[in-house]
Amino acid sequence: MKKLAILSIALLTLVATLEYPKLGLPQRAIGQTPTPQTPTPQPQTPQPQTPPIQTPPIQQTPSIQQTPPIQTPQPPAEDPKNLGYVSPEFAEKLSQQQIDQINANVESLLLTQSCPRCDLRAVNLVNISLKNVVLTGADLSDANLSRSTFENPDLVNTNLTRTNLSEAVLVGARISNTDLRKANLNGTNLDGADLRFSDLRDADLTNANLRNANIDGASLDRASMGGTTMPDGRKNQ
Repeated sequence: MKKLAILSIALLTLVATLEYPKLGLPQRAIGQTPTPQTPTPQPQTPQPQTPPIQTPPIQQTPSIQQTPPIQTPQPPAEDPKNLGYVSPEFAEKLSQQQIDQINANVESLLLTQSCPRCDLRAVNLVNISLKNVVLTGADLSDANLSRSTFENPDLVNTNLTRTNLSEAVLVGARISNTDLRKANLNGTNLDGADLRFSDLRDADLTNANLRNANIDGASLDRASMGGTTMPDGRKNQ
């Protein structure tokens, strides 16, 4: 029996020896504890690196600067006007161009003794002397012609509103259809003057001489006539 058992073990060992090569195991592995195999690392294929997206830095919005108000240059003070013959108290109502034209008209009047329909507003021609002067349709409003002498002047249809003719000589003057409202005729000599249809409302005729004057159709409402010599030679009280 003991021999049979030994024989059986030997037979099994032989069979096993013959079968293990078929299983891919080396013969020395029989009866040995298998040694754990360390796995061989497989080479890693490098993955392409995607560059990181560069985010542009946030721009800081500059703070809004307060723009100082634009300084408008102020025009220099206007030079004094060249008045010439124009009275200063009326100059502010006239432009320099108008004043220049008035002065030119005065020069023409003094040279030629004629300036019909001329602009002669606010002229200052005190104590001048003109003979047979023609001023038909001229504008002499606010003019100062006091103590002046006009021999046989033609002042038909002229504008003598507020004109100062005090103590002036207007003997034989043609002043018909003339605007003399608020005119100063204090002490004015109008002997033989033609004042037909003239407007003398609110005029000052104090001590004026109207002897032989023709005042037919003239308006004398509210005119001051104290001491005035009337056409018939009668003197008002």
